[in-house]
Amino acid sequence: MALISSLEKNQIEEMIKEIYETFEKETGRVPEWVKVMAHRPEILKEFTELFKTLMGGGKIESFLKWKIALVVSQTLKCPFCVDVTEKMLNKLGASEETIKKIKELTDEEKEILELVKDVTLDGYLDRPELFEKLKEKFNEAQIVEIISVMGLFNYINRFNNTLGILPE
Repeated sequence: MALISSLEKNQIEEMIKEIYETFEKETGRVPEWVKVMAHRPEILKEFTELFKTLMGGGKIESFLKWKIALVVSQTLKCPFCVDVTEKMLNKLGASEETIKKIKELTDEEKEILELVKDVTLDGYLDRPELFEKLKEKFNEAQIVEIISVMGLFNYINRFNNTLGILPE
């Protein structure tokens, strides 16, 4: 249970009812983080829009986005986010061996994932050589997307960790 109350559908503002309904339709339930974030409907609305924009289509493939999400979640030790990202990677076809390689930073995108971990640890790029490797493999639009996915998951991990939102 989160450290602050969760809002049920009958307690929320009209502007976010559609968000609740979408989660109910797609997953059968509304996640705890949504019910907590609903205390600030504007934040919930904009966060879910940003999430859809970043994790939907884009310039990099979905599988890499979820790898980044897992590295951030593991680095920040968010049980809820690790659980969700592992489930999404499984849904995208990742085996347990693949997930283990991501966590150990030994998969084919090692440099990208090391950069994600490096910046997630202290909010600063301590190893600029990792960014140079990123520039060798990706164009500027892709780099912006990679860093944005990292930032998105840094936010939701810290939100969930601070408010005690655990796997359901």
